[in-house]
Amino acid sequence: MKTVVALAILFATTVAASAQQRAPRPANPPSDLWCREMKIGEGSSIPYCMAYTLEQCLASRNNLNERCYLNPIYDPRFRR
Repeated sequence: MKTVVALAILFATTVAASAQQRAPRPANPPSDLWCREMKIGEGSSIPYCMAYTLEQCLASRNNLNERCYLNPIYDPRFRR
């Protein structure tokens, strides 16, 4: 039983350490790193970029239909 518990703890710490290595966070992220589609009327929306983290963006949504995304200014897929 002690072996199983020790292996479970080892596995959990290994997974947590690898997850932190894969997603490094900048020391000072820009205040507009994350955007959300803010609904302004029937079927229309505007980008609202005022979140440091994805969690902050998700918490600021007015309803579940508003999506959060990385600001295109900082998204490497849109750089030339």
